[in-house]
Amino acid sequence: MRLGYARCSTEEQDGALQAQIARLQEAGCDRVISELVSGRRNDRPGILEAMSLVKKGRVKELLITRIDRLGRDAAHADELIALCSLQGVTVRALDGGEVDPASPQGFLMARLLTTMAEVESRMLSQRITRQFETYRTEGRHLRRRAPFGYMKASKHRLEPHPEEWGMAKRILDELEEYGSFTKVAFRMPEWCHWTPAACNLQAWFVNPILRGHVPHKHVRSSGKGWKSTWEIIHHNQHEPLIDELRWENLRIQLQQTTNHFAGKNVRDPQHGLTGLLRCANCGTRMRRNTSVGVAWWRCRHRLCKDRGGIREDILMPLVVKECVNAARQLAEIAAMPPEESPEVLVKKRDLEDLKLMALRNPVLAQSVRDMELEIEMLKIRKGPQVDLEVYEQFMLAPGFFEEATPEEQRALFSGVIQEVQIGPKGLPVRVVPRSF
Repeated sequence: MRLGYARCSTEEQDGALQAQIARLQEAGCDRVISELVSGRRNDRPGILEAMSLVKKGRVKELLITRIDRLGRDAAHADELIALCSLQGVTVRALDGGEVDPASPQGFLMARLLTTMAEVESRMLSQRITRQFETYRTEGRHLRRRAPFGYMKASKHRLEPHPEEWGMAKRILDELEEYGSFTKVAFRMPEWCHWTPAACNLQAWFVNPILRGHVPHKHVRSSGKGWKSTWEIIHHNQHEPLIDELRWENLRIQLQQTTNHFAGKNVRDPQHGLTGLLRCANCGTRMRRNTSVGVAWWRCRHRLCKDRGGIREDILMPLVVKECVNAARQLAEIAAMPPEESPEVLVKKRDLEDLKLMALRNPVLAQSVRDMELEIEMLKIRKGPQVDLEVYEQFMLAPGFFEEATPEEQRALFSGVIQEVQIGPKGLPVRVVPRSF
């Protein structure tokens, strides 16, 4: 049979594809195989089917509109033409005549035509890549859809959506109120036409666009959650939905572990150690459960090979001991001269955290300078006089930590301890104190 092959790269060229099919049918093709696939791909279903028919000896003549319809990879196109020549199949282009690779002149022309097709494709790709780079430096959003709350304006700029902007603000407010993507996503159908799943709501929240930045080239291996990374981020390109500091505080709140063993999904700490314990092997936050009246903290990550776990009655004295030691350090710091007051030291610690954030987001550079100036002003003021003996007596009183409520314990522990790393079978236990 006389087999026709038609191809275009994108759906926008569907009209051109139909024109190719019509021309091939008018040329007398018994069958036309068509597809919308890039010519740079060598695994196109249509061309593979055509070559399968050629190998089976069912094709007498292969017709195409132009030689570049076979593909934009010169080596692959030459291989297809050579296969047709071995099977005795004539290859004819409606806009180029018969391709005869058996003769020296035909071989040269075939190679030139396929090479020019690949060169044209590469030049087009290079022009598009350079144009995209220019657009990225200008802060343009090149994706088809804008995130919820934004819309595309002239020249691919992002602007607040007149209807969705208020809804997006309400989503952030409810995230602060409930502290859970699942709960907010469950409530959204009552008042919002956008009804995402909890995972998609989290992907929306971590998008830098909400903070006024334009990201490009998302690293697929990083996923869509908290670890999402982009190769290029242009800062401060449009009006932010949420400022950087508020987003960072909300991120910390949303990443806090919820105690599911309490029988209800609440954000209030049910125990003083909630959120402080991590598995030394995988770094996952540990959870608490009770077995036969004995409380355990264990790692529940399904891919962790050496899951950490320890009994609470063994762990609590160790944590209290470290907390008492940290309290003594605080007492010594509190008794220092005014220029080393606790307020200044706390501000210095916050300054270090802000500097780390500024490395990822240059817009915070001004905030860093403002906090440095604030610290200098605090040093000039006269610091409060602290009675060291009263301070130590209060913190080291017998049963002070044990008799405190879970909220009080959590506040005390988190104030002096950064995290506690638990190894398998209760071994090795490492308490990471905060720097003062």
